[in-house]
Amino acid sequence: MDERKAIIRELEGKKRADTEARSRLLEGLGEVLVRKLEEGNFYSQAIGGILTEYHEQQNEIATAAEAIKTLEADALRLKELDNAIAAKEGESGRLTKEFAEACAHLGKFLRQTHIFDHLYREQEELLLSKIDEQEQKARDLQDREGGVIAWLGKNAQIAVTKALLLKNRSALQKLYRSAGEQFFAADASADDPALALDEEAAAAARSASALKGDLDSLGAELAVLKAERRKLADIFGAEGSPSRRIQANQRRIAAIREGFPGLYQRLGSLAENSPGKEALEPVFSDEDKAVLEKAAFHQSAITQNELKLKKVKAEIDIDSEKAEIEKIKKAITHQRKKIAAATEEIGELEKQIGDCEQSIEALKKFLKENE
Repeated sequence: MDERKAIIRELEGKKRADTEARSRLLEGLGEVLVRKLEEGNFYSQAIGGILTEYHEQQNEIATAAEAIKTLEADALRLKELDNAIAAKEGESGRLTKEFAEACAHLGKFLRQTHIFDHLYREQEELLLSKIDEQEQKARDLQDREGGVIAWLGKNAQIAVTKALLLKNRSALQKLYRSAGEQFFAADASADDPALALDEEAAAAARSASALKGDLDSLGAELAVLKAERRKLADIFGAEGSPSRRIQANQRRIAAIREGFPGLYQRLGSLAENSPGKEALEPVFSDEDKAVLEKAAFHQSAITQNELKLKKVKAEIDIDSEKAEIEKIKKAITHQRKKIAAATEEIGELEKQIGDCEQSIEALKKFLKENE
């Protein structure tokens, strides 16, 4: 039995090797035939279903690949937009600061214009007065002498005075800046708002105007970039993460390609027998025919090994059935012995019944005789 099991393992190994070799041959043949049929625009009803399936899968791959390309381009464009927006916002911040400084510089030259009205002048005079007062106080504190305690108190007062001085100077700059910004707001419709000013003020106005033009252009560019980014972000938000969609398309392509070997093998199998073989005959080359011969050789070996396997397994089954018969015969013999023993026991029991019946009759006779 062990020897025959070893034979079975050997035959199954050979069958598996021949099956794998045959599958590889037919798969390779099918792949070659697909290319030939594609190049020759060949069609036959016998193989049409496989070609249709192949075309559909190739179209799916192309669609998925194009989707990946589009998603990658959109993702790259989104990154470019983020970088461009960040750069332009940084530039906008710098220009905004420069424009504010230019407006403050211009505002100083507008004291004699209608832009710098009564309210502006009152605020300017008040701030200038406070600044002068705090500057004088800071100088006085700096010149004051005394001990350690006086020195500590002086430093605290100087710090407070300088903080107030800085605050008022900042407020004065804001006042000038507001006047400069109002100048542009009031003369927005003029071709050149600097024409009504003296030369020095006009130069300041032109400088601020140039910065304002740059800011307006930059704002328009930012609006276009942000609109494009919102559009892309909305698409990604509605359809899902681009990276996940790219991965999904990549998995789809991989899954389709995993099925190609099976499709090639099916076409190669069709080429082995009619009507597929007859339909493909016009495109067969000598190499293709050699492949078919090798596949047929492996198929013959597979068939022979299958027959040998059946014979060995049949012999094993026969021995198994014989063993089962012997087992049953032994069981029958055992049961017959049990039957013989039971029959003998029944005879003894029947004899006991007869003895009991005789005893009953004798007792009845005694009772009758002694009535």
